[in-house]
Amino acid sequence: MVVRDAPVVSHVEHSEHARRPRRVQVVETLDVTPRIRRVRLAGDLHDLPVAGPTDHAKLFFPPAPGEEPPEPHFSARGLVAPPAGAPRPYREYTLRRLDPAAGTVDVDLVRHGGGLAGTWAEDPRGALWLYGPRSSAVVAPRDWYLLGGDETALPALARWIDQLPTVPVHVVVEVADAAEEAYLGDLPEHVTVDRRHRDGAAPGTTTLLDDAVAAFVAPAGEGFAWMGAEAGALRPVRRRLRALLPTAAVDLDGYWRRGVAGTGLG
Repeated sequence: MVVRDAPVVSHVEHSEHARRPRRVQVVETLDVTPRIRRVRLAGDLHDLPVAGPTDHAKLFFPPAPGEEPPEPHFSARGLVAPPAGAPRPYREYTLRRLDPAAGTVDVDLVRHGGGLAGTWAEDPRGALWLYGPRSSAVVAPRDWYLLGGDETALPALARWIDQLPTVPVHVVVEVADAAEEAYLGDLPEHVTVDRRHRDGAAPGTTTLLDDAVAAFVAPAGEGFAWMGAEAGALRPVRRRLRALLPTAAVDLDGYWRRGVAGTGLG
């Protein structure tokens, strides 16, 4: 059993220089699944601080694909917000994979066909501004891990799997249908995946994640749980996990809110 005195989750803050705005250019796209489009961005990224499994950055999108994106501006209080009533020109995304030598970073976007980022994702080209990540999460070693989420959490789930030690890791995933299973296709033996399909139900309207957690049988020892999904769908999951684990060993992120545009991650 792992014995430790440190907190289960801590965060390493990055310097202002490291998380400075960077102008990046689309150099490649790949459809990983029918709903997930990978966009490779290139620029001055040699010192981009991507370390933790959930590292994310703000992407400033142009008004239309191929147009010039708005450059972030700052005051003494930090990032300057848009005028009252004006929409935010950015969305936050997990940075899937950084290649410092090549000066590229991959971002995986859910194709949902609407909104600022969704419209851009259908025709990703030209330049963006990237700002962040602000910090990186560090998780103390545990005997086992329970991870989960919907499509918006898939990049972070893949990063978790890449970084965790060789101990039991159980992943619960809610996706649209079987075609989306390709995202977490080739996995090491210590990782098991429980995939649940919406099969026509709208994202954020099911109990699939809660059902999967209810079916989970915890291994012996100390565990840790992380999940990212629609905020409402995580409420019953939070209650269930807190009955299973100490509060400090549960970390849930409401990546988006159903019916509210421009919120969260992914």
